[in-house]
Amino acid sequence: MPKMLDLIDRAEWQSHKKQAADLLPDIKDAVYDAEDLLDEFDYYALKLKVEWSKSSGDDRLRDTFLEFFDSVGSNDYIRKINEIQAKLDHVHAQSMAMGLHQAPQKFDRSVRPETSSFFHEPKIFGREKELKQLVETLGVRARKRERAETKLHVLPIVGMGGVGKTTMAQQICNDAKVKKHFDRIIWTCVSDDFDTKRLTKEIIERLGGNTSPYDNLDGLMRKLEDYVKSKRFLLVLDDMWDDVLEQDGAGWKRFCEPLKNGAHGSRILVTTRSPEVANLVGPMNHYELKGLQDAIFWDFFKLCAFGSVSSCNNRESLECIGKNILIKLKGSPLAAKTIGRLLRMELSTSHWENILQSELWRLEQTDTDILPALRLSYMYLPQKLKRCFSICAMYPKDHKFEKDCLADIWVAQGYVADPQDASLCFDALANRSFFQKASPYSQMYVIHDLMHDTAQLVSKDECFTIKHVSDIDKVPSNVVMSQYLQTEMLSVLS
Repeated sequence: MPKMLDLIDRAEWQSHKKQAADLLPDIKDAVYDAEDLLDEFDYYALKLKVEWSKSSGDDRLRDTFLEFFDSVGSNDYIRKINEIQAKLDHVHAQSMAMGLHQAPQKFDRSVRPETSSFFHEPKIFGREKELKQLVETLGVRARKRERAETKLHVLPIVGMGGVGKTTMAQQICNDAKVKKHFDRIIWTCVSDDFDTKRLTKEIIERLGGNTSPYDNLDGLMRKLEDYVKSKRFLLVLDDMWDDVLEQDGAGWKRFCEPLKNGAHGSRILVTTRSPEVANLVGPMNHYELKGLQDAIFWDFFKLCAFGSVSSCNNRESLECIGKNILIKLKGSPLAAKTIGRLLRMELSTSHWENILQSELWRLEQTDTDILPALRLSYMYLPQKLKRCFSICAMYPKDHKFEKDCLADIWVAQGYVADPQDASLCFDALANRSFFQKASPYSQMYVIHDLMHDTAQLVSKDECFTIKHVSDIDKVPSNVVMSQYLQTEMLSVLS
């Protein structure tokens, strides 16, 4: 089973490729059948434990043992075991033939291309206030140099995927006042590989240094220390992920040491999806980037949906439909680009109505669109947290729920061992922005609409949404859970 669970992880990392995507449901199906079988053994083990604790006597214990042996010793049960083992062997052989057992659990660069400081957007909508605040936080308004600092100031920009963190960092780098304030601006894309040696080497090279004579980390760090001396620099570390948290952030502390030799006013700007990363690198200073405000977002969405088309016969009707679509996108610029591209393919009311009525996760998207971007956050979850999150697809959108209620569901489903474990899993998902408070002082939680679409996307082979009675006949045979809207869904979970 550990091997098969590892295969699920590796297949998910390759799920942007058709072969892996087609095989993944089969692997999950075989593994879940095996887990159900093992659960039956656990049931009898627990029953024996309870009977023993009751001191119910040898006769009662003997009856429990006989019940167990009668069950597992039947021909039907043995046939079931053999069938499950055959399914496991079959999908394992297919996975081996595809090389999935060796597939790296890392970003595929075709899915997550490297970023740069160069800005490609023709026009920026909104963010003037945010840009001004961030530039000031970087100390650009400072008028004089003070004595050398012993602390290196770090400003993390944190927010969910697609909200515009990289775009904001690019705007900062290209701001005239920022360029004038800093002696050097250095950009490096961290992604999921926080390797101190690699990053140190890249920074030296961007500063014009030669790293070929240095094969060891110590030599590179001393070289970097010399290069930043007396320079006021801005270092941008784009797209930092949770691997920097390993060993209590020891790698991060080591990485920063030579950079402390920079001149007063030097800064590091970090973009990340993870509040935990933000708290590590800038515990008192992180900036949360949220979605665009409604009026600005509407102007941006119209540009994405209509492009250069200044007028069309049905523009008014299309804009009415577009305003209803806009509600689903929650201010996310990448979501607006994704859906705008799909809408622009055909400026007809029927096409736009189809997009409006469709669930976003059912729409065809490219590797750099919103749901693939959000799916990357899911990919980095441990297997146990993936299971806990995926069942949340059964909640209706905007449904408010309590922590303890969802935790009880996870325990009942066997995803976690006990309520304490469930509580830790919930906190881990909330800290990664998969859940958010319904309001600042509320004890209830909600799932962001786009994160809910992500849950539906990753559980599409396990869950099925039932909106009408007629949908019941459409439930695929491999689906193990169904979603009923409003109160019906809650009764299913209970």
